[in-house]
Amino acid sequence: MKRVATLLSVLVASLAATALAQPLPAVGYVDSQYLLSIHPSYARIAELRQQANTEMGQVAATVQDLQTRQQAGVALTPEEQERLQVSIQTLQALQSRYDAELQGLAEPAIAAVNAAIAQVAAQLSLGLVMDANVARESGLVVWASPANDITPLVEQVLRASF
Repeated sequence: MKRVATLLSVLVASLAATALAQPLPAVGYVDSQYLLSIHPSYARIAELRQQANTEMGQVAATVQDLQTRQQAGVALTPEEQERLQVSIQTLQALQSRYDAELQGLAEPAIAAVNAAIAQVAAQLSLGLVMDANVARESGLVVWASPANDITPLVEQVLRASF
């Protein structure tokens, strides 16, 4: 039993030494929101998002008004109850429609940005590229050197692809 424990200790120490001897992969980061914003489809995405917010906001205001009255104890007329139900269904349908349209517009931009990131990462032999905003907001990264920001390089590759 003692021999197995000794052998296991030697094996663990050997694996740890091997792992420590390997160079850590280089890490880069990008501002993916900025990169998406320079894609040609971004203007249409922003326009559609604004249109969705306006249209859905109007319907949501009707729903909110009727629900607030209902919660305050005011009995809604049958017409108001029907308008509330129709407005809720309309709001859900609009949300689904706009989500699908926005996703359809965003997918090519996201694919182009990801391809440009992958190309730059391969050229620089990076083992990992993180989204700077997500890393910062999640607390995953406390500090990163500005030298690890590959956003300008990715931007060059992305702009060349338009």
